[in-house]
Amino acid sequence: MTTTNNKSTGVWKWLADSAAMKFARETQSELRKVTWPTREEAMRLTAVVVVLSLTASIVLFSADSLFAWALLNLQTILSPK
Repeated sequence: MTTTNNKSTGVWKWLADSAAMKFARETQSELRKVTWPTREEAMRLTAVVVVLSLTASIVLFSADSLFAWALLNLQTILSPK
């Protein structure tokens, strides 16, 4: 029984030449090209997202409440007594 310690043969060669490893190498290469935001930029943009999300939720809640109120009143007006 012989074991091979040579990484350029067998499973290691297959793994190094696999599509998954090619994908991983290309992904790592692309991530090196990214211009990452500074901490201050990330914090500022996070605050913008939070404020816009809260604003949108308030607007949608208000519209939903208004329509629910209007439909409830319409139902009470149109329901037979």
